[in-house]
Amino acid sequence: MATNSTEEDYTFPDSEFYQSFSEKDAQRHAIALMHQPKDLSIKFANNPNTGDLALKTGSNAVKSALRQLILTKKFERPFQPGVGSDITALLFEPNDIITEQLIEDEIRTVVANFEPRANILNVVVESERNGAGYQIKIIFSVVNETEPVTFTTFLESTRGS
Repeated sequence: MATNSTEEDYTFPDSEFYQSFSEKDAQRHAIALMHQPKDLSIKFANNPNTGDLALKTGSNAVKSALRQLILTKKFERPFQPGVGSDITALLFEPNDIITEQLIEDEIRTVVANFEPRANILNVVVESERNGAGYQIKIIFSVVNETEPVTFTTFLESTRGS
């Protein structure tokens, strides 16, 4: 059943924090908190205060989603064959500037297509460890936040053991 929410549906606590704001600013702040990115923690840990599943919020939620998108191969998710990237296949290509550029392009494409909460500011891909892998640095901003966030990871080609 769908409902339309109105301003009366949201109540604001009478704490000193909200009393220092005008009513309009308090509403804007509460709505911004409601629209903060949230994801489940992959570890499925419990929140120590409530006993519920722990949530990742804000930039940590977006960082986790970026990592999962980068490491997910296309056709890996059932019923969502287009979600993912070809980055893992690129790790087995010759270690050169062209492959670095292809990885950067793939990261930009997968984020633009599947992660609307992130606005990419810069992507840096550098070959590391004598050609054993790539150091990836993604600088992005989270929607509704002003600070840029940096996500760094190392991708290496590994064969199944």
